[in-house]
Amino acid sequence: MFDQTSDDQDMIDAYFNIIEQRILEPIRRTDVRLYCTATLLLLFAAIDGLGKLLHPEDKARSNERIRGFLDYMGGDYEVRKGELLKLRHSLVHNAINVESFLSQTELGRDEHLKKIGAAGFIYVNTVGMHRDVEDAFRRFRADIEHDPALFKRAAKRLEWKEENLVDHLDIAATPPPPVGFIWAK
Repeated sequence: MFDQTSDDQDMIDAYFNIIEQRILEPIRRTDVRLYCTATLLLLFAAIDGLGKLLHPEDKARSNERIRGFLDYMGGDYEVRKGELLKLRHSLVHNAINVESFLSQTELGRDEHLKKIGAAGFIYVNTVGMHRDVEDAFRRFRADIEHDPALFKRAAKRLEWKEENLVDHLDIAATPPPPVGFIWAK
C-alpha cells in the first residue's frame, strides 16, 4: 500500500458515498429512472464530479472534466463525447433535448450511442448509460485505491467543510454534504 492518510481516505470515501447515495441509487431505486431528462441530468452531474477527481488539470472547466471522464468510460462514450456534451448543454441550460433520441426502456440497448435517422442524431438509452456510469464509477473507485498519483490528486481536490447545523431548524431540508472541492474556493 502507498502513503495515504486515513483522513484523505475518509474524505474520498465520503465523496464517493455522496455520488452513490444522491445520484446513482435514486436512479436505480426510484421512478426518476422513468424520466430521461432527469436521469441524464443526474448522470452528467456524476460524470462532471468524477471528472473533477480524474482530470490532470486542477482548474479544468466542466467540459474538459466531462470529456475526460467520458474518455475514461471508453468505447462509444469516447467516440460520442462531442454529441454527449451538446446533449448535456441543452439539458442543463434549457431542460430540452434537441440533440438526440432518448429512451428509458430496455429495448434498443444495442443502439445506445449509435447515430440514427437522417439528421444523424445519436440514440441515448438512459438505462444503459446509467449502468455504464455505475460500472465506470466502481472501476474509478478501485483505480483510486490502487494508484498513488490518482489517490493524491483526488485527496488534494477535496476538503472537508465544517458542518453548521442549526439545532432547531423549522423546515425539512437535506443538508449539504461535508465535502467540497478546493478548486471552487
